[in-house]
Amino acid sequence: MEKVYSAARVQPDEHRGVLAQLWKENLAHGEVSQEFVERRMRWFQEQNPAGPPRTWMGFHGPEREIIGSGSFYPRDVYVSGRKLKAGVLGDFGVTKAHRIAGAAMSIQRELAKGCRDAGVDFLFGFPNKASFPIFQRAGYKKIADSTIWVRPLMAAYKLNELAASSAGEQHSTVSAVVQRVAERAASAVPHPRWRALWEPAEPGAPAPLTQALSTAAERAVQRATVKPDNALVRAAGRAVDASMALRDAAALLARGSRVRTELVDAADHRFDELWSRAKPSPIVGERSAQFLNWRYAQLGNVRYRFFCMLDRHDGRLLGYAVYSVRNNKVEMTDVFCEDSGPLLDALLLEFCRAMRREGHVSVGMLLVTPPAFSARLRALGFFSRPHPPSVGSRWLIVHLDPSFPDELRRVLLDPDSWFMTDGELDV
Repeated sequence: MEKVYSAARVQPDEHRGVLAQLWKENLAHGEVSQEFVERRMRWFQEQNPAGPPRTWMGFHGPEREIIGSGSFYPRDVYVSGRKLKAGVLGDFGVTKAHRIAGAAMSIQRELAKGCRDAGVDFLFGFPNKASFPIFQRAGYKKIADSTIWVRPLMAAYKLNELAASSAGEQHSTVSAVVQRVAERAASAVPHPRWRALWEPAEPGAPAPLTQALSTAAERAVQRATVKPDNALVRAAGRAVDASMALRDAAALLARGSRVRTELVDAADHRFDELWSRAKPSPIVGERSAQFLNWRYAQLGNVRYRFFCMLDRHDGRLLGYAVYSVRNNKVEMTDVFCEDSGPLLDALLLEFCRAMRREGHVSVGMLLVTPPAFSARLRALGFFSRPHPPSVGSRWLIVHLDPSFPDELRRVLLDPDSWFMTDGELDV
C-alpha cells in the first residue's frame, strides 16, 4: 500500500511549469510577475556554472497529487584544500494544505538519500530553528548558529530607533554602549590615573567618567524621545558621527592601509586572479568571476554592487564586499579577501567609511563564522542583533553520507572551520 506522502527525483526541465508555480505560491517574497518567475527558473535551472540543480517532488496519496518540491544547487567547495562538489539546499516549499511534517519529511529524506547518486559529496543548508527537526530526522547535523551583525554609520539612525523603544530597552542599550566605550577609553591611554577615571574603585561603585557619560547619553535619548528635532540632539548626533568617522580613519591609518577602492556592477578577471592566490579558510566556496556574476549580477531582482579594495601601487584586487541597499541600510551579502586577517579588517573599515560617505545609516550582514571572529567584529564597531521574531534563528546544517572520508568529516563538522556569508547560504 502506498504511503500517504512520497517523493521522487524529477528532471526540472520536464516539470518547469509546476515548479515555477510552486515557487511563486510558496517561496516568492511578495507579488512577482510571471516574466520574473520564468526568468528565475532559467537562472536557477540552467545558468549555474557549477551545474543544474537536482530536484525531488513530493506527492500525496495514490493519485500522486503534487504537494511540494525540494532542490539543491551544486557548488564547488574547497575543504582543507580539496575540491568537492557540495549541494546547497534551496527552493524547498510545500503547498499550504500539506504543511505538516510528513509532507516535508518525505521530500527531504529522499533528497538526502539520493544526493551521492545525484553527483554531490555532501549537502549543506540554512533552515530556521522551527524547521530544523525535519532536517535532523533526515540525517543532518547542526554545525553553528548564524549571527546578524550591524554597524551604525549615522547616530540619528540609532537615536530614532532608541526613541521608539521602551524605557527599559533604552537604559539597557545605553548601558551596553557606554560600557563598551569606557572599556576602549580605559585601554587607550596606559596610565593608572586615566584608567581610574573609567574603572570603578571597588565592585559595584560607579566609575566617574563612565557614570557621567551614561547620564549624558540617557538624557540625550530622552530628549530625542520627546523632540527628535531638538537642536541639542542634532548636535550630539553630528558629534557622534564625526567621532565614528575619525575613529575609522585612525584605525585605517594605524594599519598602514595603502589601498584605493572602486565600485563595479560585475566581477571581472581581477576576481579570478584574487581567487587563484587567496589563502582561504578550511572551508570555502569557489569565488570565480563566473560564479559571482551568476549569483549576484545575472538575475537582476536585487541590485548588487561589488565594493573593491585594490593595492594602490600595482592595482591588484585585495578583497571585495557584495552589497545592496534597502531603506538606506546597507546589506552586505558576501565578502572575500586575499587573507582573513588584517586585510579583511581593512576591507570592512574601508567599506563602512565609503557607505557613510554615501549617506547610508548602517551596514548589516549575516555570517556563520568561528566563535573567535566575533571579538574582531566587535572591535571594529559591529553589534550582534537577534533574528526577527518570525525567524527565531537560522542554523548552518550539514548532511554527510556514512561513506564520507573521516578526515574531511572532522573538518566539515567543526564550527571553527566555517566562514559563510548570507549569499553562500541561500538563494
